[in-house]
Amino acid sequence: VMAIGCWDGTLSFYQLNGTQVGKDKALGYDPCSVSYFSNGEYMCVAGTDRRVTLATKEGTTLTQICERNSWVWCARPRPKQNYVAVGCEDGSISMYQLIFSTVHGLYQDRYAYRDYMTDVIIQHLITEQKVRIKCRDYVKKIAVYKDRLAVQLPDRVIIYELLHDDSYDMHYRVATKIQKKLDCNLLVVTSHHVILCLEKKLQLYGFNGVMEREWVLEAVIRYIKIVGGPENREGLLVGLKNGMIQKIFIDNAFPIQLIKHTSSIRCLDLSFRRQKLAVVDESTAVVVYDLATKKLVFEDKNANSVAWNTEFEEMFCYSGNGQ
Repeated sequence: VMAIGCWDGTLSFYQLNGTQVGKDKALGYDPCSVSYFSNGEYMCVAGTDRRVTLATKEGTTLTQICERNSWVWCARPRPKQNYVAVGCEDGSISMYQLIFSTVHGLYQDRYAYRDYMTDVIIQHLITEQKVRIKCRDYVKKIAVYKDRLAVQLPDRVIIYELLHDDSYDMHYRVATKIQKKLDCNLLVVTSHHVILCLEKKLQLYGFNGVMEREWVLEAVIRYIKIVGGPENREGLLVGLKNGMIQKIFIDNAFPIQLIKHTSSIRCLDLSFRRQKLAVVDESTAVVVYDLATKKLVFEDKNANSVAWNTEFEEMFCYSGNGQ
């Protein structure tokens, strides 16, 4: 497939026999440079808008790489590397590094992650079945909870649900869409709501797109995790940068303080009977608190994540340092 950028402000694709693939894509500016990136998975498009844009190989805009002071006449990726060299009309040459972060979500035995920036793959960790959902737009955040899957795109949030009430079912369908541009650092989904994290704030939105509640906490939020509960009354674990750990019920305006840890929180989990709290902090220490006595009952080092067993109260695991 050959990509062609025209000075009528369009991007089009043709097979080598001259047959056009799909329709012309309107860019809103005149392209001066089009080049494939990362083994043809993506492309860099630059031109009279003074920007370099990362797009899929089908031409779907993903994100802006940079903005310069004059027209960009050339943008070339470094072969087999995530670097892009940019040459402008004013004679400047610059180099940019692209970092592709992992976007994923996990709830019990279902793991979802972004693939090719526009697809979501859901994997059942027990059966190892995988399902691909083609969103055809830039996937920014993913959240999983029971039979729900939330996918945040640039201008909307799509809520998917399982087709059948079966713990092994992997057939998802669109349940509803929130037609709003919602910016956030972290995203969580419950049975009937999505929760957005914005620095020190948590915002609760119904699937109808209406904000129902907001919590303003005392420090920047570093970690949130849904810990179950009845529909419309689910609970959240919230870890803050100042070491504070709180529990929030989505039908209650007042957070509950659980533990004041000594360092910023990286990961949290609550035990099966809700009696113990496991914490991983920014110094990679893993500790366990008894919530009744608030005492430290276990500690170790070199951890980056932790999870309790879902059937045995005294069993948990943690990973880190390559183990």
